[in-house]
Amino acid sequence: MEALLTVDRQDGLRRSLLRRPNTHSLRKWRMTDRPASFFKYVSVQTARAVLGGGRLRWSRPSRFNDPFDMQVNLQARFDLDRVVQMTLDKMWARCLGQGTTAQNEMGAILDLTAALHRKGGREKFNKGQAPGVIKTLEGLPNVMVNLNKEVQKALAETKILCLSAVRDSILMWSHYAESHQGLALEFGSPEGVDSPYKVARRVNYCGEVPCLFDEDELSEFISGGLRLTHDLALKTLYAKAAAWEYESEWRIDTGPGRDAGAEFEDVPFHPLELRAVYFGCKAAGDFRQFVGDIVGERFAHAEVWECRRSVDAWSLSFSRLQ
Repeated sequence: MEALLTVDRQDGLRRSLLRRPNTHSLRKWRMTDRPASFFKYVSVQTARAVLGGGRLRWSRPSRFNDPFDMQVNLQARFDLDRVVQMTLDKMWARCLGQGTTAQNEMGAILDLTAALHRKGGREKFNKGQAPGVIKTLEGLPNVMVNLNKEVQKALAETKILCLSAVRDSILMWSHYAESHQGLALEFGSPEGVDSPYKVARRVNYCGEVPCLFDEDELSEFISGGLRLTHDLALKTLYAKAAAWEYESEWRIDTGPGRDAGAEFEDVPFHPLELRAVYFGCKAAGDFRQFVGDIVGERFAHAEVWECRRSVDAWSLSFSRLQ
């Protein structure tokens, strides 16, 4: 069996990983379990800009406060002997007609030659196919070097809207809302509006940098049952170090956006997408007045809340103002 991930094949691999998801993929994302609302913590200055302009900033990873975010290489960690055996088992199952529908070239070849392999028996099959499987796996780390360069190049141009699933994170109020002086803005998807929040995806907080494949996926790919897709590259886009888990982050990617060369874009949001505003527990009076006025003028449907600090626990509570 020819090695499947040799250098001369990596261009096709790169194209598969960097191809934007199709409409069917977006529908699939909408079916995942996601919050009804998302929260954006903002400083006083940013709150004035967002509410005054009716826009949210989508940024490249170069502007993130985490230098590792979307800027790490997908890994190839696996036990060689175990994956070789897993792959041979799945290949033989395909020859017996027990595999899934072929998803790549190797799967199609095995389907076409299945009768010949069955006639020769399992022992002969293993002896003939094992060297190619081993060659593929041993060559994977070298292929990953160039592949990661291409993935990183594409991700560097991707613009992201970062949101949180929670409104009561003490650390988020401290880090992103100017030490509790700013706002948390609540956004959602109103009926009849094609909102981007419908395709938000949860960030995966990891102890290790993610792999392109886990062992089961890797053996499935080599045996012909898995197709390389853009979703595999998203393992980098939606992965962060476990230390950031308190953010409960969800994010939306838009590719390079309308202005591909820009570091960020301030994109209009539909007024009805803003569901509520929450004052930090240290918000000043003049800022409260500004927000109250502009919400009443432009977002009259939106609720207004204030955050209160507990004196008996490490927690925040909220009271509705209007």
